[in-house]
Amino acid sequence: MQIVDKAVGVVKDFFRNWDKPAEGNYVGNKEIIAYSVGGMGVQFVAAIYAQILLQANCLLIGTVYGLKPTDLAMLLMINTVISIVIQPFKSWLIDNTPGKQGKARPWILWLGPPCAILMSVTAFIPQSWSKQTILICVGVLYILMNFIYQFYFGMYTQLVQLETPNTNERAKIISISSIIYSLAPTITGAAFPLIATFFELGQVDQNFYKVIFPVFSFLGCGLGMFAYFGTKERIIVPRRQVQKVKFVDGFVKICKNRYFWINNVSTWFAFARAAITGSMYWAYVYMLQNESIQAVASLVIGTASLVGMAIGPFMIKKIGKRNTVLLTDGVFALSMVPLIFYNNNFYVFAAACYVAFWATAVQIITTPAMSADALDYQQWKTGDRLEGFSQNFAIINSLIAIGTNYILPFIYEYYGLINDYDVLYDEAVRSPMLVAMAVLAVAGALLHGAPYIFWNMTEKDQERMIEDLKKRAHEQNVLDGCADASLLSSDEHINEGDIFGDESANVGDGEERQ
Repeated sequence: MQIVDKAVGVVKDFFRNWDKPAEGNYVGNKEIIAYSVGGMGVQFVAAIYAQILLQANCLLIGTVYGLKPTDLAMLLMINTVISIVIQPFKSWLIDNTPGKQGKARPWILWLGPPCAILMSVTAFIPQSWSKQTILICVGVLYILMNFIYQFYFGMYTQLVQLETPNTNERAKIISISSIIYSLAPTITGAAFPLIATFFELGQVDQNFYKVIFPVFSFLGCGLGMFAYFGTKERIIVPRRQVQKVKFVDGFVKICKNRYFWINNVSTWFAFARAAITGSMYWAYVYMLQNESIQAVASLVIGTASLVGMAIGPFMIKKIGKRNTVLLTDGVFALSMVPLIFYNNNFYVFAAACYVAFWATAVQIITTPAMSADALDYQQWKTGDRLEGFSQNFAIINSLIAIGTNYILPFIYEYYGLINDYDVLYDEAVRSPMLVAMAVLAVAGALLHGAPYIFWNMTEKDQERMIEDLKKRAHEQNVLDGCADASLLSSDEHINEGDIFGDESANVGDGEERQ
């Protein structure tokens, strides 16, 4: 009976806070649902994007179009160089978004349709064309699509950072939205292999992609609009503040933020961590060879993300975001060890990936939450909101990626995968390749977690900074004549030494905050 009463209480609280947020929060449940449904749309688009990655384990680009792993790595390098060149312009756009709808929301509205169009076109390249022509077409379409998609996906992710300054509420919103929008990859993971059974060659039939690409990309684009129309952006700044930051100044300030360095250095090893989990489609097609079982397996493995995103907030509350990252990266590394010895058993492969996907899903919550905390620290430290400039770290990440992009193709071709993907049916070719990828994934998980050893901002620290930012904003509003001075409780501000133990680092006043 108590369980029923608690359930009824939860439902009542949910609708009680439908339009009006609970005390101490900023976002009502109606807005959380809108953000979550929009996330389903973004994830449908992401599911199609995953089918177009310039990687040999993408069936359309690799098996269907027959492009060599090293050729794909070359295209990826070209894309990386172009991304580096245009990244400053992209960052400037974010911090200077036209209109009054915010920094993130307008891009969800503007970029969804062109992203869906470019994705759909990629499925219609004639196989009768020469490999060189196909390579050029894939490269051009990917460069255009990738820029738009990364912008689109990134703005959806960043939106939750702007909806509320409350770090615990952010974790809650990310958790709820993640659980809801994880339905999208769960649906596509089960639906794609079932839809493939209606085509002669299954998942290596081009006509299969001609159907799923336009259907799911445009469906996703439509659902993504909920995130635009149903949300608001809330940041703590003086009412009359107009921020103008020069590119060099903004980049220098961001580079002095240790928390951005920690977040971004960890991403340098993401390719290694995903070395083997990214090969699930190979496991389905070349190891399992049963699309009906694949549909069931996809549903089961999809629950790993659901469990991870549901348990994430509780882990954060219990041990903090930093320790949650360290723990999940350790679990990820351990989950890959069995694949070094038993990689030709599909069910061992699936079980190991289940645990790895669980660990990754928990970090779906920690990663944007910690990025938001780093932005809060930047504003508290220097007085600047630098959502756009923070993305200039992508320049450094891209330079690192130019080298790392060739590691996996080298492994593939070293073990015999050139442009005939049927060799993956041969266990003698596939097994040593998977061993090498499993070892790389273990190393990647450990290296991904290592930078977070140096993360020393706790959840309490972030709350104190937000309260200080509120006080500063109110003081400025009083000076500007748009707030009541009697509401000021104190002229004192916390300094960096109060939080991080360095008494010389006073940020309560000082030149850096001008």
